[in-house]
Amino acid sequence: MRVLIVPDKLKGSLNASQASVSIAMGLRSAWPTCKITRVPLSDGGEGFVETIVGARRGKIVSTRTVDPLGKPCRAHYGLLPDGTAVVGLTEASGLWRVPARRRNPGTVTVIGTGKIIEQLVRKGCPRIIIGIGGSATNDGGIGLAVPLGYKFLDKRGRVIPPHGEGLAKLDRIVPPTQKWKTEFIVATDVDNPLYGPNGAAFQFAAQKGANAAQVRRLDQYLKILATVAKKSLGHSEHEQPGAGAAGGCGYGLLTFFGAKRVTGFDLFRQWTALDALIDRHDLVITGEGCLDTTSTQGKGPWAVAQLAKKHGKPVWAICGSCKLQKSRTPFAKIAQIMDVAPNLVMAQKRGAFYIRRIAHALAADQG
Repeated sequence: MRVLIVPDKLKGSLNASQASVSIAMGLRSAWPTCKITRVPLSDGGEGFVETIVGARRGKIVSTRTVDPLGKPCRAHYGLLPDGTAVVGLTEASGLWRVPARRRNPGTVTVIGTGKIIEQLVRKGCPRIIIGIGGSATNDGGIGLAVPLGYKFLDKRGRVIPPHGEGLAKLDRIVPPTQKWKTEFIVATDVDNPLYGPNGAAFQFAAQKGANAAQVRRLDQYLKILATVAKKSLGHSEHEQPGAGAAGGCGYGLLTFFGAKRVTGFDLFRQWTALDALIDRHDLVITGEGCLDTTSTQGKGPWAVAQLAKKHGKPVWAICGSCKLQKSRTPFAKIAQIMDVAPNLVMAQKRGAFYIRRIAHALAADQG
């Protein structure tokens, strides 16, 4: 048996690499002679920089910037042999950087990532690929644009706070006079529009600490941003797939930077030669923290399953929990940690143990 293990992270418990190791250990305990290939998945969020740099034999660079609360921090980006830079939004501006008690997508910022982009543009970087999963924010990407000279002003011509709640006062956008030659590519893990029922606020803000009333406000503020951008800049990419990714950072990159959008999974697929890997294996195992409706909107594990199914290979999913009807998914088997863990705290704290146990049970049941 040849098994390809391609899991995403299990948020709050394990990163993709740790999850892949745990699955492999569980399989080997039931199938001692199986041949295993581990390829940790990143479709634009956590691990994106390391995955792309590793696949393209680049290097990791550390730099000074600020976190979502504006505090100084160090973050990493990647440089590929052809001069392309790889930036992960989660590095400086990820939800993981904000303590749970201080999470508020309306008041935190992505300026830290904007500062990294500005450094690279100033150095003459010809191309920047930006993976935008896992953000802490809901600001429509204005924090990315501020360090590069964009001004977001209220009716009195004053600069608004560069966060989601600040958009309530937005009246005018002034683009920078200096033009840059850098090509921007944005890699998103979802295809949501900027606002509306399927937009950034309604789909993701609650996960970042917003209550129901704030979700509704933030959605309205993103609509204000799109309206003002249309008036000030002559265009607004709010309906484009991926505009709602990372609290609207997809929109900011598409609208203010003229970025080309690709799916993070497509990059991962291309640069890891995933199709060829699937063809060489008998079984594919993937997974993530929660399989739900957002998984079906372009996230990596769902895309892995569809691709494997296209190649005629069965796919198993190991996840923290599943909120989908199993019969309506592309997975041959789905196993949940919450079916074997006593509670969520233990599921996250002992994720590696439960994943090993589940992988062993799935393999033993298969024979």
